[in-house]
Amino acid sequence: MKAIARFVFAALFVLATTLPALGQGEDGDDLKNCYNVYGEARYGALAYKHVVIVQNRCELTLQCEVWTDVDPSPKHSVTVGPKGSGEVIVRNNSPSRVFKAYGECKK
Repeated sequence: MKAIARFVFAALFVLATTLPALGQGEDGDDLKNCYNVYGEARYGALAYKHVVIVQNRCELTLQCEVWTDVDPSPKHSVTVGPKGSGEVIVRNNSPSRVFKAYGECKK
């Protein structure tokens, strides 16, 4: 009976240490967990500024490209330091405050 219990314990230990490594995926998947991209509409001078903000939660510098559904091109670049944030004004004089922000970051 002790041999079966040892075998089961050993199998569970190996399984518990292997499964997290299998779920990590490529570096790109891990990097997506490092940053958050969102937009803010800031009112001033009778119009809205569309601002895209990138928040970095990791200990590495990120090179990011951001855009919005209103202005998909050109993509704007922003460098975000470790545990920092960066922002880019994508549109300066918009009559609308509604937009969606998008972004991709690399190391």
